[in-house]
Amino acid sequence: MKKFKSKKIKKTTKKRKLFKLLILIMIIYLFSYLSFNYLDNKINYVSNSNFFNIILKLSNFNSEKDNNINLLKDTIKKITKVDFTYPISILDEGIKNNTVTVSNTSDIDDYNNYTKLEHVTKTIDNNTNDVTNPIIYLYNSHQLETYKDNIGNVMEVSYKLQNKLKDYNINSIVENQDIQEILRINNWQGSAAYKASRILINDAISNYKSLKYFIDIHRDSVGYNYTTLTTDNKTYAKLYFVVGLEHENYEKNLSLATTISDMINKKVPKLSKGILAKKGENVNGIYNQDVNGNVLLIEFGGVDNTIEEVSNTVDILSQVLSEYIKGDTNASK
Repeated sequence: MKKFKSKKIKKTTKKRKLFKLLILIMIIYLFSYLSFNYLDNKINYVSNSNFFNIILKLSNFNSEKDNNINLLKDTIKKITKVDFTYPISILDEGIKNNTVTVSNTSDIDDYNNYTKLEHVTKTIDNNTNDVTNPIIYLYNSHQLETYKDNIGNVMEVSYKLQNKLKDYNINSIVENQDIQEILRINNWQGSAAYKASRILINDAISNYKSLKYFIDIHRDSVGYNYTTLTTDNKTYAKLYFVVGLEHENYEKNLSLATTISDMINKKVPKLSKGILAKKGENVNGIYNQDVNGNVLLIEFGGVDNTIEEVSNTVDILSQVLSEYIKGDTNASK
């Protein structure tokens, strides 16, 4: 006689399989967490460039076709928002202790306080672009991002950096066209800010053939503790380099950002938080970096930093940019 399993036994077997799968998921998650904590403790011994080369090589990992592996991958991604076939996503989700998760609001302009913030931008002197053969184009896709108590904004940072670069005989221009006006004219939402700044970048490239580098200056939206460094009795707003991975030539942008970040940290350790590589849903993923391999997106501090703290950081970045550009054999070509 054939023996048939009762429905109760079948349900018990399914529960056991599910339980085993959940245990396996937790083991893998715990292993990943401990591994990245270990790497975090060792990170001072690995340069940003080497670290990201390793990560990018791992990113080419092809998942097994086995259904159980795919199920495990999807389950882990759903629970932890980490795709283990794309290791760099672990950095994006902040599992690594010193990686800050950036909310989607960093990719859009906030119009709730537009009237209040607009006057800050209008107080900036826009008559500083009468320069010969500029090689750096400074701009702000999100011009209304302000600092503590709405005193100073990212557009002001662009002008501060321009003035500091003059001390090193490096000419630059600051984009003074109103991006919000471009959005209004075209009836675009705030999320189209990068589309608007793209128009201005291409226009600048057409008008200034000498341009070699392009820096989009932002500020982060996370708390003061994550965006501030105090060392040698001076307080700085930390820098964070954002690189979009959703275009075929992102390696050039990544290489430049990594090099500049490493140079900054050699001058003032931990001033740069490193690289935030972004792709996937709810992020731009390109940030106009496909226009040129020398496009940088830099977040100067956060919403709680003072303009003075940002200015201290501008001093360091201007030094580093000067050193890099003067050593770049392609800069004069």
